[in-house]
Amino acid sequence: MLHRRAFIGQGFSAVALGVLAQSARAAFVDGVGTGNGVAPPRRRDHPILAIRPSVSPYIVGGIPFAPTWFGDVFPHNKLPFHQCESCDPPPPVDEHVDVAIVGGGLSGLATAWFLRDAKPVVFDLRERFGGNAMGESWNGAPYSLGSAYFIVPDKGSSLDTLYAELGVYEDARVDKGPLAFEWEHVLTENVCVANCTPEELAAAAAYQARVKYFAFEQYPEIPLPPKNDAWIRELDGGSLHDDIVQHCGSLPVALREAIQAYCYSSFGAGWDQISAAAGWNFIAAEEFGRIVLPGGNAGLASRFWSRLHALETPGQPSRLRSSALVENVRVNSDHVLVRWRDADGQRRTLSAKHVVMANAKHLVERMVDGLATLDPDKANVIPLVQTAAYIVATVLLKKQVDVPYYDSFLLHDASFPMDDVAFERD
Repeated sequence: MLHRRAFIGQGFSAVALGVLAQSARAAFVDGVGTGNGVAPPRRRDHPILAIRPSVSPYIVGGIPFAPTWFGDVFPHNKLPFHQCESCDPPPPVDEHVDVAIVGGGLSGLATAWFLRDAKPVVFDLRERFGGNAMGESWNGAPYSLGSAYFIVPDKGSSLDTLYAELGVYEDARVDKGPLAFEWEHVLTENVCVANCTPEELAAAAAYQARVKYFAFEQYPEIPLPPKNDAWIRELDGGSLHDDIVQHCGSLPVALREAIQAYCYSSFGAGWDQISAAAGWNFIAAEEFGRIVLPGGNAGLASRFWSRLHALETPGQPSRLRSSALVENVRVNSDHVLVRWRDADGQRRTLSAKHVVMANAKHLVERMVDGLATLDPDKANVIPLVQTAAYIVATVLLKKQVDVPYYDSFLLHDASFPMDDVAFERD
């Protein structure tokens, strides 16, 4: 039976605002701090991009910004899956493998590591692996571009063993810092920064009690445990917002907004759009402590990446294939055909016994032929999933701040967006 923390230990996609940790000052080599201040050359597809210090950064409001954009650039006529890539006749099969994995983020890399005996091929659209867990390093300081931490697993669990095997604990720090946020230019953890009424104080206490309840008494495991899942299914039937209002009352405005910001950053949706089971699954897990690596979760992606590269056969094509656009996946009777374009734009076809789709689900429906027949439940749900754009900013600090936080939320004031319309305008 899955322990209540087992799934959250897999929460590789927890996203928060990454602020450079004190422990992350060493140089970074394949996910390991060297401490010598010098990072050697890396392969182009390494999850962490080493950026040369800019001689003349842009200064905005007294803050220096890099003058170059290092993120994805897709011209309007080159957006993936917005054209008819699959209309031309496919080229003949030129490769046979046991396992192909579509998507080279943490999910894809971890899957490849666990299935390494099958020598899987991993495709990723971007030049670098890591997906949401890509990172950069500047002046030897590695930092996350998106997902920044994951939850401490139970001692002796399979995840604890995996992290030890990957050397995670050698460079990690465990953060149990407060939920920090900025309110009218002040960094604070005080949810009553806007002055609380007695009712709001009581609601805040009830909220904290409910967090502790789900963390330590009855944790809503996802995937569902084999037994005693009825209460989780019932919790899953309502929104996190409604559950909080029902059991806690009207929270202080800053706390409401902090929860909303957390939901936007972790789920890409508001607290009124995610289920109470999913919301408490994440929020309660924060009580267990967060593992923070140099480079955020890019440090974990780097560990998988480097170990998978070490298994490659010299002189043979790499099985980690970046800049590889998978156009179409078709299931036949005893194999799966994967049509893709390599880094040179050449169209190719691979045959695999098994294919793992570890990429964004809204792209899956455009890639997998006959998804409505293969998996009607997923095919019906995918078009209904809505996500909200969420800006993650990484700040490299020159000195320690008074509030010992790792991630913070910019709530700005009492006008933080609390619904989709306000969010889009904001």
